[in-house]
Amino acid sequence: MIMPGNRLMRLFPGIATLAGLLACHQGTIQVWDAGSDANPADGDGGILPDRDENADAGEDGGDAGGDPAGDPGGDPGGDPGSDAGLDGSDAGPDGDAGADGGDDGGGPVEPLGTLSGVIRINHFGWRPADRKIAVILGNNGSAVELRRLSDNFLALSLVSGALQNDEDSVDRVSLADFSAFNESGEYYLYLPEAGLRSYAFSIRADVYDVVGAAAMKSFYFQRCNHDKTLPFAVDALAGFAGIGGQWVDGACHGTDFSAPAGPGSPDHGPLDVHGGWHDAGDYQKTLWGRGVPEMLFAYEMNPSAWHDGQLHIPESGNGVPDILDELAWELDFYVRMQRPDGHFMTSAKGRGGTASSPPSASDQERVYFDCTSPSGSDWSGGGVTIGEATGNAVLCLAHAALVFESAGQTAAADRYRAAALAGWTWLEGYAPQNATERRARLAAAAAVYRLDPARATAQAVVEAFPWDTWDGELPWSVTPAERVIAAGAWHVLQNAITSNELKSRVGAATAAALVERAFDEEGVYGGMFGSAADGWDYGWGSNSHQAMYGANLLMAAHFDVLGSHSRAEVVARGLKHLHYLLGLNPLNMVYLTNMAAYGGEHSSFQLYHGWFSYTGNDGDHGNAQYNGKPSAVTEPLYPYHPQDTQTSLYGPAPGLLVGGPNYYYSCTYEIPNRSRPAYAYRDFSVGCDWSGSACRACSWEITEPMAAYQGPLILLLSFVMNGD
Repeated sequence: MIMPGNRLMRLFPGIATLAGLLACHQGTIQVWDAGSDANPADGDGGILPDRDENADAGEDGGDAGGDPAGDPGGDPGGDPGSDAGLDGSDAGPDGDAGADGGDDGGGPVEPLGTLSGVIRINHFGWRPADRKIAVILGNNGSAVELRRLSDNFLALSLVSGALQNDEDSVDRVSLADFSAFNESGEYYLYLPEAGLRSYAFSIRADVYDVVGAAAMKSFYFQRCNHDKTLPFAVDALAGFAGIGGQWVDGACHGTDFSAPAGPGSPDHGPLDVHGGWHDAGDYQKTLWGRGVPEMLFAYEMNPSAWHDGQLHIPESGNGVPDILDELAWELDFYVRMQRPDGHFMTSAKGRGGTASSPPSASDQERVYFDCTSPSGSDWSGGGVTIGEATGNAVLCLAHAALVFESAGQTAAADRYRAAALAGWTWLEGYAPQNATERRARLAAAAAVYRLDPARATAQAVVEAFPWDTWDGELPWSVTPAERVIAAGAWHVLQNAITSNELKSRVGAATAAALVERAFDEEGVYGGMFGSAADGWDYGWGSNSHQAMYGANLLMAAHFDVLGSHSRAEVVARGLKHLHYLLGLNPLNMVYLTNMAAYGGEHSSFQLYHGWFSYTGNDGDHGNAQYNGKPSAVTEPLYPYHPQDTQTSLYGPAPGLLVGGPNYYYSCTYEIPNRSRPAYAYRDFSVGCDWSGSACRACSWEITEPMAAYQGPLILLLSFVMNGD
C-alpha cells in the first residue's frame, strides 16, 4: 500500500516531497492456490456481500471507556435487550456509491470533524471486494458518512444498525456496513450528528502488502549475531520509502560462535550456536519452533506474495524470496543445535549482565543447554525439553526442505532434509514423556511423512494418532488457537499420498476442533473464548490467539474443511481476526509496533523489549531513541494512558506483534477495565519496577513480542496479500 501524499503530510508534517511514494502496485488478488476455484471476486476470498447469518464475522467492536484515548462522542446506552442482526445493513446506502474519484484539487484539505476513538476500523483498510464493516460505540441508527480524504467528497451515506452487545468487551455498539462501496482510494468515516471522524484508511487491492512486509521484516531486527546496518536497518520497504526510522547496531553476542555448556547441561566443549532470532523481548534462543511452521505455510499458500527485494534486507537481490532468506537465518541455527545422534539441544541464552541496549552492548554470559532449558534465577524462556525441541526442529526442518526445494533452493533444502531425517531417526526410538512431546512428535511425523513417504514409522505415528478426539481435547477443551496438532493436520491434508480415509478422518476432526469451535463463540470484535468471568484465550499472548484463530480458519477454508459452514462464512470469520489485530477492536489499537509510516498511526509505541525499551533500570521508560511515539509522528490520541507519555526519536522497529490483552495480568499497574477481557491491555514498557518484595509492572505479560506471535500473523496476512 502506498499512502497518498495528503495522508502522509498530515501524519508527518516534516516531509516536503512525496513524489517517489505515489506509485501504487497493481495486480490481481491472489488468495488461494491455483488448485482452488475460489477467488475474491466470487465471494470466497474474504468478501461476503450476500451473507446474512453470523454476520458478525469480520466486524469489530466499540470502546466503552477502557481506551484512555476514547472519545466522549459515542453513547454506550441503548436497549439492553436488543438482538438486532449483526450485519448492520438494515438501513442500506443511500448515497452515491459510484461517485467519481475526481481530482485531489490543489493539495490536502483538513478532514471534517474531530478524530475520535469511538469509530473502530481496520486502520489499513480493505480490499475493494471485501466486506467492509466499521463498529461504532453507541450511535444507534444514526447517520454515517464515508468521505474521501483528499477533498472530503461525500462518497456514501448510510445509517448504522441497531445496538448490540459484545461479550468480550461488554460494549454496546452499532455497525456501519459499507461493503457495497468498492472504489479504490483513501477515506474516513464521519458522524455528522456528533461531528466525529475515524482514522483514515485505504480501499485498494494491495492494502495488506506493506503490513505483511513490515511484519516479516521485523525478524531482521531480531537476528542474533548479525549487525543491523544502513541502508537496511530502516523502515523502507520495497516500493515504500518510509519516514526515516533507523535501528542500527553491531553484531551481538559474539561468544555464541564458541559457547560453553550451561549449568547442569552435558558438556560437549565449546560449540558454534550462532544465528537464529532472539525469541522475544529478551535475547534467548530456544527451540520452541513456534512461528516457523506458520511462516513456511505462508509461503506455500501464496508464494506470489513473497519476492526478492521485498523486505530490504542484506540478502535482497540474491534471487531468493526475502521471506526464505530470513527463515534461513533461524533454520540454520537449528541445524547447528543438532547433536551427532540426531537430537537437538534446547536453547542458547544468557543470564546476568548489566547492559542490554543495544544488543551489541549486552554483557550476558552466553551458554548452551543440552537438557531441559532452565527458567528462574535470571534464566528466561525455560521449560522446553529435548523431546519437545527435537520434535519442533524436525517439524520445521522437514517442512523447510519441501518449501526451499519448491523455490529452487536445493542446497538449503538438502541440508534441512538431512537434519530432519536424522532427527526423526532419534524420535523413532524416543518415548514421549507428556502430551506436549507427543503432539510435537505427531506434527514432526506428519511433515516427515510428507517429505519422505518411505518413512513407515512416520506414517504409523500419523495414522495411530487420536485425531477423532484431537488428542483428548474435543469437544470442549480445544479452541482454534491450537497450533501444534493443527500443523500436523495441514501436512496430512497437503500430502499427495495420504489415503482418502485418513484425509477424511483428519478433515472431520479439524473441522470440529478449529471451525465449529470458532463458531461456538460470537462477538462483534475478535470473538474468542473468554468473558468477564473467565478470560480463557484472552490470556498471555492473546494476540497470537487472535492470529491463530484467523490463520487456522483460512487454512481450513483452503483445504475445504468447513464443518457445517460455507467456505465464505469460514473465510469471513477468519478475516474478522485480522481486522481485530489491525485496529477493529475495543481499543481501536493497531497491535503492531510503530506502523504510522504505513497507515497505522494508532499503533503500539511502547513494548517490553531489551533493545527498544531497556535503559539499565528494569526496562523502565527512558530509551530516548526507541521507547515511545516517534517525534515525527502526529497522533492526536496519544498518549493512550496518562502515565505513558514517552516520546522518542524513532520509536521501536516496525511490525512486531505485541502480546495483547491479558485478563490474567498478575502485577499491580493500572490496566483500565481489565475485567473486560478485550480491554485488558496497556501500551507500556516498564519491566519489573521492584517494590522491595515483588515486581509491580510486568509489562512482559502484555506488550512483549515473540516469534510465536509473529508467525500466525504472517500466515494470516499471506492469504490477503496481493503479490506480484
